[in-house]
Amino acid sequence: MRQLLLDITEIGPPSLDNFIPDKNEELLYVLKNLVAGGRQDRFYYLWGSTGCGKSHLLRAVSAALSDQYFTTHYINCNQANESDFNFDSNCLLIDNVEQLNNATQIKLFNLYNQIRENGTGIFLASGSKPPAQLNLRQDLATRLGWGLVYQVHELTDEKKIEVIQNYAIRCGFELPLEICHYLLKHEQRDLSSLIELVNALDQLSLAKQRPVTLPLLRELL
Repeated sequence: MRQLLLDITEIGPPSLDNFIPDKNEELLYVLKNLVAGGRQDRFYYLWGSTGCGKSHLLRAVSAALSDQYFTTHYINCNQANESDFNFDSNCLLIDNVEQLNNATQIKLFNLYNQIRENGTGIFLASGSKPPAQLNLRQDLATRLGWGLVYQVHELTDEKKIEVIQNYAIRCGFELPLEICHYLLKHEQRDLSSLIELVNALDQLSLAKQRPVTLPLLRELL
């Protein structure tokens, strides 16, 4: 039965339904309206700190629009090169724009203008700062600010602890508070990474027939 619970509570790929909207309710409503067919606004820019959920939202929108037969193209600028910007797509999702170099900034500038001119495409980008504060070409930064701009607020530590403890309970075990604090202090703080570690910890507990404790977590890490 416990293994069945593990299968049921698997998070799965990013979606708008498994994004926790705490302090981001308006943004989530806007994006759900977008994928439901609301096309009054076609240009969006999301900004916030690492781990706040920007990439989750971009990938979720990409998946939802792909299911509607949009030709979507997602680029993570942390790993992108010029060739990644050579494509034909009516839905462009650009993650971590602050990592663009001079050449890829020009590429993105041209793609933005193409989507704007075609009258039907969708453009969704994310970065660590508001458009005006990005260290990018002024013409590109200006265009990123032309559409809807939203800050993505990171979950508080208290909320993250609540989420991962509730997740553990649904999996059939209790997650001690000291483990939660340890994870937040020493590991990646985004929610998906935390839940992956909670899953791995539970699997190790099952394999070794030992309770979930801080020493067991240290073995895992």
